[in-house]
Amino acid sequence: MIQHYLRDQIDWEQPFTPEEYADRRRRTRDAMAAAGLDALYVTNPADLTWLTGYDMIWYHLENLTGLLVRTENDDTLFFDGKGHTTIISTTPEIREVCWLNHESVGSECGQIADALADYGLTNGKVGYQPWGYAPHGRTYDTMKAVLESRGATVEEHSFLVEELRFVKTPAEVAVVREAARIADEAMAAARDAITVGVMETELEAVIVSTMARAGGGYPGIRTMIGSGPRAGTHHSPPTHRRIRQGDLVFVDFCGVLHRYHVNINRTFSLGEPDQRWTDMMNISAGCIDAIVETCKVGDPLTKAQKVADDYTDSAGLRPYVWFVGGYSLGIAVPPDWCGSHWVSPRQNLGDRFLTPGQVFNMENQFDVWEDWPGGSGAAYIDSFLVTDSGLEVLSKLPRNIVVV
Repeated sequence: MIQHYLRDQIDWEQPFTPEEYADRRRRTRDAMAAAGLDALYVTNPADLTWLTGYDMIWYHLENLTGLLVRTENDDTLFFDGKGHTTIISTTPEIREVCWLNHESVGSECGQIADALADYGLTNGKVGYQPWGYAPHGRTYDTMKAVLESRGATVEEHSFLVEELRFVKTPAEVAVVREAARIADEAMAAARDAITVGVMETELEAVIVSTMARAGGGYPGIRTMIGSGPRAGTHHSPPTHRRIRQGDLVFVDFCGVLHRYHVNINRTFSLGEPDQRWTDMMNISAGCIDAIVETCKVGDPLTKAQKVADDYTDSAGLRPYVWFVGGYSLGIAVPPDWCGSHWVSPRQNLGDRFLTPGQVFNMENQFDVWEDWPGGSGAAYIDSFLVTDSGLEVLSKLPRNIVVV
């Protein structure tokens, strides 16, 4: 059971007000009704955080940690293991809990089926979320089979909640802005720490400690740092390589607050870089300006991709492109921070229209295999907030190569 004496001792600020969470549940139930659902079993970790404030670090592949939401009633039921009694008890938006017995996946699925029966929904239409990092696909298969054997109709609705998360409320936008400020502070600290002999891992320590001291959290993806010959590694964590004079240094991470992510990537040079690097990055920096000037509220999200592609091609940068594009940002839980809505649509989700409250990034990443001195690639990433007046770039830091 929930330990209410622990709940009474909560003396730290919660990410959002009870009214904000209530509105999220209401919007979720409205979307469920529109989809013809009687209930939704939410297992996507980011969705659980968005709906309840639940923040947990270990989603085991066989655990059906989740939230049962009913279309016709605002009362929700959270499923978790008893080992998380303290987490549950200190998460105020979790009002009722069913402790999973962990005897087997089938047994846990039976508990979910029993709860549906208690609510009179044995034969109801139930949504579930198999497109996610946890639990394992076979666990979902078992849950679907058990619920159907009891009489339920089970449908995939993996993105129902994420669709709602794409457009942020004013309260969420305030958190996003603070995450962006934390990101800039950490990037500036990393820049100032670059010197001859510093290990890449030491830069990560600076970034993580700076964000933690500012009240931030761990990003959903590990920090990406590459120097010198590793500057074009992109999806690579820091190593023990020590930075040398003349190196390019690639740094990519997210500022995080209450699990809301804002992505930033910058490239630095320890000493004056080869002019070709400078020219490439000075030219590419204009891509963001072109998007801000051209894309307006109500335009298709894909217009941002077209503007970026047209700019890149007209600038003659296409031969060096590793990736130019972006994706939605918001609440995220390891091992990822990428939202499912891409500027160039994937996963059959289709295009969306630019709407105030949306947050997405735009990457300009380049590889050069011509032995230019200093490194193997250079890049920057900026994140946009869509406002009533257009697109706002969240970072205040320059996009060109900064010499340190």
